[in-house]
Parts: sequence; structure tokens; C-alpha cells
Amino acid sequence: MNTLRDIMTTPVVTITPERSVGHALGLMEQRKLSALIVAENRKPLGIFTERALIEIRAGGSIDASWPIDRVMSRPPLTASVDMDYREAYQLLLQHRYRHLVVIDSAELLVGIITGTDFLVHLGLEYFMEFKSVGQVMSRDIITLKPSISVFQAMKLMNERRISSLVMEENGFPVGIITERDMLRLIRAGEHLETLLLENVMSSPVETVFADISSHEAARLFSTKQLRRLVVTNSSGHCVGIVTETDMVKGLRTSYTDHLKGLIQEKELQLKKVKQQVEEAAILDSMLQSLGDMAITIMDNDLTILLHNQAAEELYACSCAREGIVGNNVAVLYGSSDNLDQFLHAVTIAESEGRCEFVMEQQASGTPCFLAMTVFCIRNADARKIGLGLIARDITDQKLAVIELEQKKKEAEDANIALRVMLDQHVRTQTGVEEQIAIKLQELVNPYLNLLRQSSLTEKQTEILQIISAHIDSISRQFSPNAREIMLKLSPRESVIIDLVRQGKTSKEIADILHIGVRTVETYRNNLRKKLGINKKKISLLTYLITNFSSRN
Repeated sequence: MNTLRDIMTTPVVTITPERSVGHALGLMEQRKLSALIVAENRKPLGIFTERALIEIRAGGSIDASWPIDRVMSRPPLTASVDMDYREAYQLLLQHRYRHLVVIDSAELLVGIITGTDFLVHLGLEYFMEFKSVGQVMSRDIITLKPSISVFQAMKLMNERRISSLVMEENGFPVGIITERDMLRLIRAGEHLETLLLENVMSSPVETVFADISSHEAARLFSTKQLRRLVVTNSSGHCVGIVTETDMVKGLRTSYTDHLKGLIQEKELQLKKVKQQVEEAAILDSMLQSLGDMAITIMDNDLTILLHNQAAEELYACSCAREGIVGNNVAVLYGSSDNLDQFLHAVTIAESEGRCEFVMEQQASGTPCFLAMTVFCIRNADARKIGLGLIARDITDQKLAVIELEQKKKEAEDANIALRVMLDQHVRTQTGVEEQIAIKLQELVNPYLNLLRQSSLTEKQTEILQIISAHIDSISRQFSPNAREIMLKLSPRESVIIDLVRQGKTSKEIADILHIGVRTVETYRNNLRKKLGINKKKISLLTYLITNFSSRN
């Protein structure tokens, strides 16, 4: 199996554009077709699929008398009969289609390709890579209750772009409805808004276990003419669903391997038949189709064999493309540093198979950043026969990262400056507080000393001591711990806490402030709560002495 000619379905059932939708639905139901090609004189004009029918009906109504060209999709996705089957599968993936119209060199219809065609023609070696259904099934299965209307199910199928829905009760699959069922019901003129799934679903459901081999599942698809299987666990509960599309997912990897093998094959052909110009043109045509992905192929001496237009534009080479082929790869790099970086990557690729790195080049004085991948091309004997270089322009992304890093550095520098300013402010504030404390002592203490030398009563002496203690408290209050304590207190609490710090008892405080002893005790208890020591084995006096003893 190599080309679409080997796997396509032929002859193809077609319909002319003036035929009615009703006639088309009848053909599709009778022949069990998922799609019907609209053609005239073997020229494919459009295609009408089960999915398109559901999309139209979910959005409103469809009239069986309409001509089919009113609802068909145009133009259909086409491919040459000589296209490699893996490339064809990639084409379907790219466009998210399930049907590929096959044409000849005159663009006349010769066949059609569906997932069934891929699956039927895949060999045993393909299924050896995907050993079980569990490896390829879709686990995100959507289920509904059988009591839901068919129209609701149809809308869900249209919104999620899925080909079937499983009916489930208590986790067990009890039925299934497919696009083909919807076609049959629409053609029959059923009132889908009131018709319930339980009345039309297919039951019982064809199920398999997740550990069944993918090859056995493919056999079931073929022998039972199925397009999907519900996957259950040992308890019979739904765990997934596997479709024909899931079964051929591995062709994506196969296509990638095919491209790499194709490059090797072309290289061998160039050496064997010595038709380098002709073969290079073929491979060059393939490379040109890769869009903005710059591809360069070199031999073991780093002589450029061919490269695509994207590579020429990316490297901003000044000479013509035909002048580059046959030259050393050094012509692609504007500086010796860039060349050294590339040669270092080649050394790594030769030992590890590939090397990925980012290269910075200058394009007209502006930096250009390229994401580069160097890989070895080896023949069937694992002997290196050349090197490949893939490059992609990531300048915009790289410059965005650099800009973010610069903004981060600026923010960090600003943060450092703010910290310096804050430290300076704290030092200044501390100095001011110290000056205030010193001035307070210098201005008030001389008068207090004069009072101490006077003849004072015992009560006056005690009051003088309290005043001195208050002055001392005010001076010390600027320490961090003391400030935090004092900010929590009311004026009366500040007086009491200062008297406690002086070692006064509750009775002495009561006498000084002319309040009751119980009132003082209440203040003391409240102070312990405010200071967070009410549940600690530490006296209020000890706590205050500790926090007012020195600056922290």
C-alpha cells in the first residue's frame, strides 16, 4: 500500500447537482454511505455528508425537495490518485475532514477515501506499534440518558462535532445513536423534538475491553461493518469509545517517519543514478511546500545539496539560490561566531542524533533570533549520509522575553533604591527621636533636681518620682518594642502601665489615681490581654521591664 490508487473506494456513487436532497438521502441510506459526491461529467463539484446534514437540521429544518447543490459543501477536498496514503491522511487531519475525493491528472473523479479505507488496508505491522485499544481510544466519552430527545442529542453531536452518542444508565451502556441513525430518522420525517432516544437507539451496544489488541478491534470493524466500539471495564461500565479515526491516528507518526525516510531515499537515488539536478528539483519542490519552516540539506562535508525558499529568506543570503547549492554551509552565516556555533551543534548531532539551539544573527544591524535543529540523516545501515538543518524565526518571542527581563531588572533596581531610602528614613527618624529624648532630659531634669532639693512632703516626693518616671518613659517610648506597646493603649492605660513599670502595687496605683483597687485590677487584666500575655506565665511588670529596658 503506497498511493491512494491502492486503497480508494471505486467506483464512486455520485449525484448530479439538480437532484433533490430527498433523493440524496435515499441513496445514502440505501448504500450506507457517510458521504455523497456531487459531480457532473465526472467533474467533482461538491460533497454532502452525514455531518453536514446534522448541522443543517440542528440549526432548523431541511426540505427534501431542495436541490442538493443548495446544501453541498464546495469545493470538495481533493487529492491526486498518485498521492502517498500517509500524505493523504495528513491532508485530512489538516482540514479536519473525514472524506477525501480522489482525482486523476485531468481532475476527473476516480475514487473516494474514508477512515474505513485506511483501516482496511493497514497491515499487521502497523498494529504492532499500537498494541491495545486502550492506547488509541477516546476516554472523554459523552453519554446521555435514554429519556433525552433525539433533537437534543443531535444538537450536542453538532456542537461537539462527534459522530455518535452513547446512552448510559448507572454507568452501563444501554444504547448508541450515530450520524447514520440521524440520517434515517430525518429522511423518515420523524418529529425529532419529541422523539426519545430510548425508542430509536441501537441496542445492545457492541463493546470491547481496553486490553483487546488493536488488530482484533480492526477485525471487528471489518467483519461487523462497524465504525465505532464502546470500551468497557470488567464491571461493564463505560471507560471510552474507539472509532475508525482513533484506529488510524498512528498514521500521523508514520507520515513524519515517511518524510524523513523520503529525504534519505532521495539522497540514495541521487548517488545511484547520478541525476542530481532532476532529483534535487523534486525534493526542492517538496521543501518549498513547508511554508516558513526553513530546511537545508547537506552532505557529510557540509556542502549544501538543496534548501527551500524559506531558508533563503531567513538567512538573508545575498546570492541567488542556485549559487548557494554546492557551496559550504558557511555561506549561510554572517560571522565566524555563528559558524562556530553551528559547527559545535553538528558535533553534538553526530554523537546524539540531533542538537537544538538558538542562534543570534544580525540582519541590517537588527538582531534576529533563530531556533535551530541540526539532525543526522542515516541510511538503513545506520551510516551517516548527511545532515539536515531546520530553522525558524523566533525574533518576536525572543525580543519579548528580553523586554520582560529588562523590566524585571528595572523593577529590582527600583526596589533596591526604595529599600535604601527606607533605611535612610529609619536612621533619620531614629536620630530625631534620640535628639527629642536628650532635649527632654536636658530641659526638664534640672527643674526636677531643684524640686528634689526643696522641702517636700512624702506625697509630693512620690509625685515627683512619678513625674521623673514618666519623663523617662517618654524618652524610652521611641524604641520599637515600647512604641508598639504604647500605640495599643488608651491615655489612662498608658499611665497605669507606667506606674506598674515603676513597681507600684495595685493599691498604690489606686491611691495615686484616686480610683478603686478593683478598677486597677481590671485595667491590669485588660492590659495583659492587649499585650498577648494573658495566657502566659509572666508577670506584667517583668514583661514591661523587658520591653522598656533598652532600644531594640
